[in-house]
Amino acid sequence: MRLLILLIMVMLCVSVLFIGCNQRMEQPIREIVKPSENSLEKAKAAMERVNERRAEAYQKAEKTGDFSTVFTASEDIFREELNFRKGFWVDLVDIYRQENLENAEILEGFENLQDAFAEKLKNGTLGMFYFEYISSFDEIIIEYLRLSFDFPEKSEKELLTLFRLRYSENL
Repeated sequence: MRLLILLIMVMLCVSVLFIGCNQRMEQPIREIVKPSENSLEKAKAAMERVNERRAEAYQKAEKTGDFSTVFTASEDIFREELNFRKGFWVDLVDIYRQENLENAEILEGFENLQDAFAEKLKNGTLGMFYFEYISSFDEIIIEYLRLSFDFPEKSEKELLTLFRLRYSENL
């Protein structure tokens, strides 16, 4: 029986060698599979979409001369692109700041941003610089997004706990 199976296999192989393949098939068929993105790449791509929308909102405000629209546009962009509730990005920044209270360099950076924010607010030009201001926190938002892609089954509360741990351990 084994000899018969071996003989059949040899005959099949020899017949393929003599007959050949169809001429249209000159190259092997390769299934094109897009490699999966890792969570950091996904998070960066999501923030890129946010930044594209920010640029559009800024250009629109610039055309009309009304920069008061950027505040609501910003919240709309976060909600639509990242599914963030209103003010959620502020919560992330606050957690980051709280977990870095002993880091003088980070605290000084926050103070400088607050001073610039207050000055622009006082001058009535905050709307013109608002997207620039909040983009300072994009890396913090990206880290939260990365965690949400790594742990899609976790609730917002659980993700915030992981986020806080991430910065309390300074990983």
